[in-house]
This record gives sequence, structure tokens and C-alpha cells, in this order.
Amino acid sequence: MKLSDYVFDFLKRKGVQCVFMLPGGGAMHLVDSLGASGIGYVPFLHEQGAAVAAEAYAQHTNTPGVCLVTSGPGATNAITAVTAGWIDSTPMFVISGQAKRSDLVGDKGIRQSGSQEAPTVSMVTPITKYAELVLKPEKIRYHLEKAWHEAVSGRPGPVWLDIPLDVQGVCIDEDNLAGYEPEEMKVSDLSGFIENAVHLIMTAKKPLILAGNGVKLSNAADEFLSLADDLGIPVQTTWKTADLLAEDHPLYVGHPGIMGDRGANQIIQESDLLLSIGARLDASVTAYHEEHFAYHAKKIIVDIDPNELKRMNVPNAVKAESDAGAFIRKLHRSWKALEESDRKRNIEKLTEWLSYCKEKRKAYPVVTSRHSEAAGRVCAYHFIDVLCEYLREDDVIVPESSGGAGEITYQAFRIKKGQKMKNAAGLGAMGFGLPYAIGSCIANGGRRTVLINGDGAFQLNIQELETARRLNLPIKIFVWCNEGYASIRAMQRNNFEGRFVASDERSGLTLPDIEKVAYAYGFKVLRIKDNSKVREKIREILSDDQPCVCRVDVDENETVSPRVMAHVAKDGSITSGLLEDMWPALADKELSSGESR
Repeated sequence: MKLSDYVFDFLKRKGVQCVFMLPGGGAMHLVDSLGASGIGYVPFLHEQGAAVAAEAYAQHTNTPGVCLVTSGPGATNAITAVTAGWIDSTPMFVISGQAKRSDLVGDKGIRQSGSQEAPTVSMVTPITKYAELVLKPEKIRYHLEKAWHEAVSGRPGPVWLDIPLDVQGVCIDEDNLAGYEPEEMKVSDLSGFIENAVHLIMTAKKPLILAGNGVKLSNAADEFLSLADDLGIPVQTTWKTADLLAEDHPLYVGHPGIMGDRGANQIIQESDLLLSIGARLDASVTAYHEEHFAYHAKKIIVDIDPNELKRMNVPNAVKAESDAGAFIRKLHRSWKALEESDRKRNIEKLTEWLSYCKEKRKAYPVVTSRHSEAAGRVCAYHFIDVLCEYLREDDVIVPESSGGAGEITYQAFRIKKGQKMKNAAGLGAMGFGLPYAIGSCIANGGRRTVLINGDGAFQLNIQELETARRLNLPIKIFVWCNEGYASIRAMQRNNFEGRFVASDERSGLTLPDIEKVAYAYGFKVLRIKDNSKVREKIREILSDDQPCVCRVDVDENETVSPRVMAHVAKDGSITSGLLEDMWPALADKELSSGESR
């Protein structure tokens, strides 16, 4: 059996149904074997697009997204998306071609020997759980099994196999290949930790749960919802779990952070117990002030990564290294073991706190009449508010991974039960939106997918309009046009006295006409110019599932509001504000008793 055939036979046996790829001479045996394997494949027009789509596919399915690229530039083009997968714990399986073994640099001390040769494994090792240059054909089963295991076990993440051209074409005896035997996974003894958690929950007056991406990565979303219902504790989510609870869920009280909603930030700062499950409590959530995060609260922190736990410098915390799903199941069993009367009494005790949390969010709505009544160009907040009204419960939503199109969308969006919403905000790379939407749509069986993109970010992978057109995917693409990089302009305006550099036409940046480009790719093209026309146009666009591109002329000066502001001092140091002190500042009479200044 040819080795390249064995590779795709292995992946087929693992249940892989789709490979995102771009062919190349350095991977010619692999490409041929993929075509003969019966596995579906989607050719992209840039390797970054293929890898982004694989990352999105994996995020939505919780199974490895497979990407095939050629040697050298094919591999380096995929690295940005793999970096995003590394940060967001995405199980990706990347296969790249490589120059023949006899042509490799090895220890020659030169920079390149083989055609399109590059030190791929050296470059991707820091952003993968397992990366290997396959030099011995008889080790292929071992490498495949180990890579797959690493991708899906523990804290998931990307893996990468780099296979030289002559290795790809070698004939092997598939019945005499050594396999990989994984070490037995360490199972944490959580008995004492769970007992303490139950005690803290029973004695807390203002408990709060923060659900992170670990809940979904451990395939425990349904079990989490069942636990939350039985506990009766208010729940907040991170951006990666924004679609875990619907906006109207009885326990949902927002998502906190630098660009969270004001009510949610105040709630987390007033809580007296924070149960963080599978959330890495990164700076976007804590506003770079871990010591001040949920400062009134005792904290129960559960994370699968011991290094993340060590990094978290939050006071009053007890921590457990555990898979989120395992913790959820054990805590639920212990909770159910309590007397029913005690559990019922605890829920009744929390009724006033839950009501307070709900009222707190109502007091500080993200979208107000100011947004809907704005005249002239489209207000982004009003756009998202109306979009939420007309989206169906089976829609898939993809906010761009950087800039206002992602940040405002997450802040203002109201999830309905059944909707799915993800992006790659951890890395925050421009250009992920379109290929991410393609991967998301495919992962969800062709469900209608709505992309909210910015005109600047849209350019970075605009070539994938052809991929979306070729596949005739039901993707509605809304491109917010604000004549440049609005987030960069805001940063330059706020911190550098309005000295704009490469952020709009006046400062050297130009962008092409979105409508003409989309039309050239064969898309139906629409436009929303005025805030008063938003409802009418969105209703028209969402009346069917046909793909289209809609240019939305948004206010070029609109920025994320509210937000925790960072301040750049004259010496170049940067200081972030406190989580509860969001810009624009509230009047003193609006501040709750639990807030600090």
C-alpha cells in the first residue's frame, strides 16, 4: 500500500468526512491519494483560507479539522490559522508536503537545499501539541495515531505531520506497522474539592457561574445546562461560549470583559462566589487586573491545563486541574446527593439575587434608542439589534475575528436557542471571517450562515468568495464599510492626538469597491446606506437562503461602547481601567453600591 494512501485510509477510518486543502507539487502523492480516498475535499484559493476553514470546522464539530497543504509557502501560509487553533484549543490535523529526504538541509548549515524546502516542523512546534517530520515510512502508523490522540485528548489542539515527497510515495506493509500506545491519562481525585465546592455554593449569597470554552470542548454542554438548572445559579459566558445559553434563558446574565456588557461586569464584581468552569480567565475577561477580578468573591476555578492554573493570579481561589465535563458530572452527582429540601431551599435563597442580576442588565442595555434613532449612515449597534430579530433559530453566525465587526457583534448580539456563533477572537486575526464562515457552514450541514465582516478585514481573504460561490453555500455576507480600519483610527485618535497613519484614505490606505468585487465573483449584491433603512433591507435579505453580499455603510467613527479603556502614558506604559469602570463613565448616582472607582 502506498504510504499516502495509508494516510487517508487512516483518516477515513477515524470518520473524517472533509479535508480543506490547496494542491501543490510538494504534496502530489498526498493530493492524489485524497482524491482516490472517497473523503470529501474543498479546494481553497489560499492556504490560509483552507486552514481557517479547518479551524472553524473543528470548533463547530469538536472533531479534528483536517487541512492538506504543500511544502514551503503552502505550509507557512497555514501557520496563522494553526496559531489561532493553538490559542483556542482547537483539534486541527495538518498535513504538509516536504522536499525529498535526500534534498533536506539537515546539518549542512545552509538555508535551503530542496525545492520549496522550509523548516516547517521547527516553525510550528511552539503552536502544536505534536509536530513531526516523517523520515521513516515504517513509523507512519505511529505518527498518525499519536497525532490524532494528541489532537483530541487533554486540552485539545493542533497537530502537524510534515511528509517528504519520497516518503509519500513509498510502498509499505500496512499489516506490519508499529502503533502508538498512549500513556494512561491522569485522573484527578476531586472528592475533597467537590465537597468544598458544594459547601461554598450552599453558603454563598451571590454566587455566579462563568462558563468557558472548556465546557464545549469536553462535549459537556447539555450536562452543564442540566447542572446549572439544578443549582439555580446565574450564569455568564465567555465569547467562545456565547451560544451556550440563549438570551432569554432564565439563568443567563451576560458575558463579562473589556468589551462585555456593563451589567455583566457589575454583576461579576458584586458576586461573593465565582465558579469558573473551563475558562482560562485571560486578560480580555479580567481587564488585565486579575487581583481585582471578582474581588468580593471566593473563587472555584476548574481548568484542564495546569499551566493556566499557575498563571492565574486571582485572590481567594481554590483551583482544580480537571476536564470540565468530568468536574460537571461529579459536582452534579454530589449536588443531587443532598437532601431535596436543602437543594430547594438553596434555590429559593437565590431568587432575589437572580432577579437583581436580571434587573442590573436591563438597567444598562447595550443597544438603546440612541442607536436606532441615529440619522445618516448605519449605526452598527442598531444593525445587530435588528439582525437578531430576523435571524432564525437554526442560523449560524460568524463575527469577524478582529475589529468592530467582531467586538460590537458579540457585545450586542442576543442569541436564540439553537443558533451557533463562533469566531477566532483569541488570536484576533483580520481576514478570518469569510473562510471561517465557509468552514462553519460545511460543519453544520449547510445551515444558513451569516457573516458580519469589516471592509478592511474582508480584503485579506477576499479570494474565497470564489470558494463560497463554487460551493453555492447559503452564506449571507454583511460587510461593514467605514472607509478603512475603524478600530485603528479610534486607537490613533484616542492615544496619538489624532495622527492617523495607514488607517484611511487620508493617511495612505485605500480599499476597493466591495460591490464591484462581489459582483465580479458572481454574487448578488445589495447595499444599506441609511440607518432608517436597516430593518427593511435586513428583512429582505433574510427572506431566503440565497448567498449574497451586502455592503453596509456604517458610521466611520463608531467604536465599541461601553468598553474598559486602556491609557497610554508618555513613557509608553499602558494601563487598563478596572472591569466595572467602563467608558463612557457613569454618573455617581448610577453606580451600584458594589462598584469601586
